[in-house]
Amino acid sequence: MTSALAAATSPEGPNVREGWIDSARGLAIILVVLFHAVINLDLVGLAGPWSRLAHPLDTFRMPLFFFLSGLLAPSLLARPLREVLRTRCLNLIYLYVLWCLLLGIFRALLPHPPPDAFASIARILVEPNVYLWFLYTLCLFTLVGWLTRRLPAWLVVGTALLCSAVFAAGLVSTGDVPWDKTFRYWFFFVLASRTAPTVRSLVPRMRPVHVVGAGVAYVLTLGFFLYIADDRILFVRPMLGLLAVAAGCGLGVLIARVPALGFVRHLGTRTLPIYVVHAFPITAAAALLTGRAIDWPPGTGLIAVPLLTLVAILFAMGLDRFVSGRVHGIFDAPLVEPASASKRARDQRIPLARR
Repeated sequence: MTSALAAATSPEGPNVREGWIDSARGLAIILVVLFHAVINLDLVGLAGPWSRLAHPLDTFRMPLFFFLSGLLAPSLLARPLREVLRTRCLNLIYLYVLWCLLLGIFRALLPHPPPDAFASIARILVEPNVYLWFLYTLCLFTLVGWLTRRLPAWLVVGTALLCSAVFAAGLVSTGDVPWDKTFRYWFFFVLASRTAPTVRSLVPRMRPVHVVGAGVAYVLTLGFFLYIADDRILFVRPMLGLLAVAAGCGLGVLIARVPALGFVRHLGTRTLPIYVVHAFPITAAAALLTGRAIDWPPGTGLIAVPLLTLVAILFAMGLDRFVSGRVHGIFDAPLVEPASASKRARDQRIPLARR
């Protein structure tokens, strides 16, 4: 999720970035932070009209996020398992456990802590953390992707689609929201990883009319199944996710073409710090406001959600800037040797006569 992590999995190599992917990732991380701001402020009655948008947009942000992650996976999945474990999985699990511990302790020390704050820390490998489950799930998707890399694409993608459909329709449930979401969004990672060259060739050619068309189709379809039909019908949510992916990728292309929106692209290069840090100010704000009988002026919720979203992102970016280059092991695994360094070390051990 960091720039280094994304670049390391790019088919073109570690020094090549695609602006539209970063821009789409920036859009996705903004929506993730916005969602958590909504659900926390809703607990204290400050979400306002945003509360009606948070869960419907569940069909947008995470399909897009996992699809973009899948686009960057093919070259990684072609490497030996040992390298995949060292350069990706160990990083993700280390960061997941570290930030689960930090967030769990932080929330336990806040006013009105969750009743099982400390107990939930002990269960993070069994019950993924509701704020950090993406890291855990991405590790699992990477491992499954490597293990199934030689299977026919139609078989893997079809299996993932069926899995996504039954979990999204509520026909099957683990009883745990992050686990259900893991099965629900596996399809988007698999689809992207199996079609990455085609997608990365076609998406940059999207024009505004294509983006508007995909966006309108998504909104109309979402509205129809939310308010007229039922979005729990089998295969409806995967279909909505595909429309969201098309619209999100298209928006990424358009954003990348507008210099004034360069900050969105920049956020897309720093998704990891934002993702692991944003829950701290958001949960703190909700805890500090809980139990306070404040007569908020009308319309406060309309402003409070984007304001808290902005504060959380700026806080994460500020921490990232302060830590970067000073402290190791906060946003990366300190004992993991980068693949490029490992390769250079091996090359240096090979006699010139054998090269």
